[in-house]
Amino acid sequence: MDAAYNFYPNPMNLQEVSFPQELIPPDVDPDDPDLELILVEYNPAWTAVLMAACDQLGQYSAWVGDDDEKKLAVNRAQVLKWLLQKPVEVGERDIPAPYWDDDEDVDDEMPVEDQDWYGMVTNPTAPADELTFVENAVIWIFTGFIALVLSPALPAGVAAGLAFRTLATRFTLAFRRGDIIEQIRIVIDAQDYGTVDTSTVAEGQIIEVDVNGLEDLDFHDILLVVSNP
Repeated sequence: MDAAYNFYPNPMNLQEVSFPQELIPPDVDPDDPDLELILVEYNPAWTAVLMAACDQLGQYSAWVGDDDEKKLAVNRAQVLKWLLQKPVEVGERDIPAPYWDDDEDVDDEMPVEDQDWYGMVTNPTAPADELTFVENAVIWIFTGFIALVLSPALPAGVAAGLAFRTLATRFTLAFRRGDIIEQIRIVIDAQDYGTVDTSTVAEGQIIEVDVNGLEDLDFHDILLVVSNP
C-alpha cells in the first residue's frame, strides 16, 4: 500500500532541504547504557540509504547552539550512524527457557530445542484460534529467569508473545508485576483461558493463575499475549 501523498509531483514531495530549521540536539549520548535503549530491525539492503540520511546529521548547520554544542551534536550523530550499522545478535543458546525446574521426573516441560519460546503476536485482538505467533526474541530482555518485554521495539498493532508446551494437566502460571503495567491474555489449546492485569498489584508482587481441568491430551500449548493497556 502506498504511503500518504505518494504520488509525484505534488506540493508535499517537492525537493527541499532535510532540516529547514535548526534542530535542538538531544542532551544524551546515543549509546548511553544507563538510559532506555531500543533494538532496531531492518533489512541490511537499506543500510547504505540509511547511512546517507544520517550524513545530514553531520552538518553543523543542522544544529542549534554555539561551536562546542554543534561539535558535540555532530560527534553524537556519528556515534548514532555507527550504532545503526552494528548488528545485534540474539543467540538462541543465550536465551533461557521460561522454566527453572530441571528435575527429570517432572512432566511439566518439553525440550527447549523442540519449541520456539519467545516472539510476538501480529494480531493480538483476533479470536484465540486465529492468533499468529511469530518467533522474535529481539523484543524480549532476559535477566536470569525473568523475561521482560522491550516495549519500544514493538511495531504498532503487535503484542509480545511467549509460547510453550506442557505435558501437565494442572499447573500454576505466575506473573511478576514490573515497572510497566501489562495485560496478559492466557490462551490454552487455542482457547481463551483468562486475562491478567498487573495494574491490580503493586510493583514486584506476583499474580498466580491456577490452571485446572484440562483435557488429558498428549500435551497442551500455552500462548501468553503480553501488551500494554
